Amino acid sequence: MFASDVDSERATSIEDYQNTCADFIIDISKDYKDWVDRYKLSADEENTRKSTIDNVVKTTNDFIFRFGDTIKKIDIIMNDGINKMAENTAGYPFKFDIYANNSSRYIIHDKQSIKINLKAVPRTGRQIRICNYDKDQVFLISSSNPVEFNYSNTCFESSDLLDDFILVKPKKFDTTDAISITIKAEEVENDVTMESRGYTSLFIIK
Repeated sequence: MFASDVDSERATSIEDYQNTCADFIIDISKDYKDWVDRYKLSADEENTRKSTIDNVVKTTNDFIFRFGDTIKKIDIIMNDGINKMAENTAGYPFKFDIYANNSSRYIIHDKQSIKINLKAVPRTGRQIRICNYDKDQVFLISSSNPVEFNYSNTCFESSDLLDDFILVKPKKFDTTDAISITIKAEEVENDVTMESRGYTSLFIIK
């Protein structure tokens, strides 16, 4: 995470902090696009990844100004955008998508539990499964209010196709809540992890 306590302490207003974080998103996107250049990809793949990063910048900053009415929410939205840029810089070697409310990545949701659909397809000769984000966390979560999760252990079992659901249950609702969640999937061959990728989604509950 890149949220800066120093920056938030220096901010004189919410508007000031919105502008600071929006500028930071623009600046750091240049570093991610530089990394894309270093991968020496095909022209089409390079353009796709850079275009996706530009779209992340545009949508993240739009959400910062539309929904970032507290320092905490601005930080959640900003860090969510940074995670998305990192994910799309690295790309996805296997098919991995997450949907809710017929949308992906940036999702506006009513004040009720969120049903997240996980879909992943491994490459030939491999299997797929959800894995823990790290040794201490099943998912990477940042939210303006506490949330609970319901999920089946079957999505953590290797299979030829992943099509499962996770239920996110906010414990309470403010006027507008922001929730960022990163779910990680791994591609497996002979029970050995070959590739893993995270997929970050931002939910605005209003």
